[in-house]
Amino acid sequence: MKLILNILFTFLVFNSFAFAQNCYRTGIVAPSPFLGNNDEIFKTSDGRLWQVKYAYEYMYEYHPTVDICNDSKLIIKGKSLNIIPVGSSQSKKNSLPNKTNYPVKIVYYPSGCRGYFLADGDVGGIYLLEWYGGHEPSKGESIVGELRSYGFKDVFYPDSGRSGRVYVDDYMLSKSSAIEKMQAKCR
Repeated sequence: MKLILNILFTFLVFNSFAFAQNCYRTGIVAPSPFLGNNDEIFKTSDGRLWQVKYAYEYMYEYHPTVDICNDSKLIIKGKSLNIIPVGSSQSKKNSLPNKTNYPVKIVYYPSGCRGYFLADGDVGGIYLLEWYGGHEPSKGESIVGELRSYGFKDVFYPDSGRSGRVYVDDYMLSKSSAIEKMQAKCR
């Protein structure tokens, strides 16, 4: 009985704390399943895009109902994860996208080039990316993720609501440098 009272008390205190902090309830619509791991980008039912920061939960939740507090905490299944807003097609008022995760457009994806493609950067630079799994994008599609550093990145494609993995080969390139590097990769 004491254990049940402790659980009930913890639940009430936790929920009171969460909703006293400018929280709202929504659902995660993509990806499915939601894992809750660092740098995972997800979309909520209100159309917003978010990124998990500094967490490794491996939750495997399919379309969970969640609470988002102060645009910085995700409350799911009794756990609190740090998150940051990424951008959205339907922004909430006073919410600005994180400029390092702003959607960029895929401008060139040649067939037969071992998965390499170019994306038009958020501040004028071009990204040379290589597709490594998940949703395979196409020209004109948007891509969101931590693309301003080299290496493997988990990304999200808001147009299709799907996720994938890319390798950032180079970034913030001029148009001529991007074309030159792309030609070298496609030989």
